[in-house]
Amino acid sequence: MIDFDPFAPRCWEDPYPAYATLRREHPVYRRDQPHYFMLSRYDDIVRALVDHETFASGKGILIDTDSEKLPVNMMNMDPPRHDTLRGILTRAMTEESIARLEPVFRELVVELIEAFRPKGHFDAVSELARALPSMVIAEVLGIERADREDFLRWNHAVNSGAEFAGEGALRAYQELEAYFKRVIADRKEHHTDDLVSRIFRGSLSEECLTDAEVLGFCSLLLVAGQHATISLLTNAFIELSRHPEQQALLRSRPELLRDGAVEELMRFISPVQGLARTTTRDVTLHGTTIPEGCQVLLLYASGNRDPERFDAPDTLDLTRPDDKTHLGFGHGIHYCLGNAVARLEIRIVFEEVLARLGPWSVDEQSIERNQLIPGRGVACATVRY
Repeated sequence: MIDFDPFAPRCWEDPYPAYATLRREHPVYRRDQPHYFMLSRYDDIVRALVDHETFASGKGILIDTDSEKLPVNMMNMDPPRHDTLRGILTRAMTEESIARLEPVFRELVVELIEAFRPKGHFDAVSELARALPSMVIAEVLGIERADREDFLRWNHAVNSGAEFAGEGALRAYQELEAYFKRVIADRKEHHTDDLVSRIFRGSLSEECLTDAEVLGFCSLLLVAGQHATISLLTNAFIELSRHPEQQALLRSRPELLRDGAVEELMRFISPVQGLARTTTRDVTLHGTTIPEGCQVLLLYASGNRDPERFDAPDTLDLTRPDDKTHLGFGHGIHYCLGNAVARLEIRIVFEEVLARLGPWSVDEQSIERNQLIPGRGVACATVRY
């Protein structure tokens, strides 16, 4: 029997051989202390994500984490309220509004790169991947320039710890909540073009949007959007160092970043390795019964390497046809609403890196990993060029 613990540091560097064993021999895998199940095959994960009545999100999407300690947000909700709130946020985050941010995003990326470019090396986490998403979200939310130092500090506490509900993270949530309450009160009276203002303008009178739910939107962007983007960017530098032929291909054909390379990086890296659901009835799958009320960890990263769904899934191929059926952004009613922002960020980062830096390599000895689930994170990685 395989002993796979997605929270154990021994599994952080390379969980993919274990995922392959799970798919092949234990497609419904049970762990105890805490008690939960895992699904590892692409088709099983997709079916669970589509069947939100059986695999519910309302009791939390993190294993053995009290979701009541975290800000209320759509990821921990089920229909019908989830659908109402998602509709409001969808109307606020239009493709047009996101596309208008591209020049701003590019300016931020260039500023970060130029700050470290003369050195010949940088830490992919602290000097780029952690800073950029915070700056991007500050732009999206319309955070005042004078407040951004505090905003970055809070974001660091929320996104760099080993636990989303750890002491430091909870303290940062409280400070952020107080700050966002002031922002929400101001935007009610003085609409601008930031996301919070568009949320208020886009909500219909019958939807009765509460301040707590708007606060939940802001918190969702901080945790879900930033944590995943940090993981995606840092792991992309690492994987393109480990696959120099793909890095060289991207350097000779940067247009691939608009033709599917971003999707392939999302599939191969899977910045969100998996999220949980809770069964609302007994479910029997592959001869194993998952009782009602059990948490089930859906291993997106395993699904993204399932050979039954993807050809040569363990090969990074930036010329792979553009395929958005990967699980990098989830699937179903909880498909990541910030997917367009994340795609835009990674495209711009690597367009500018390719244009401004020479070929790079990551010092393997410098890599420090942190939490695997839900994100296969990186605490430090030195890039040399």
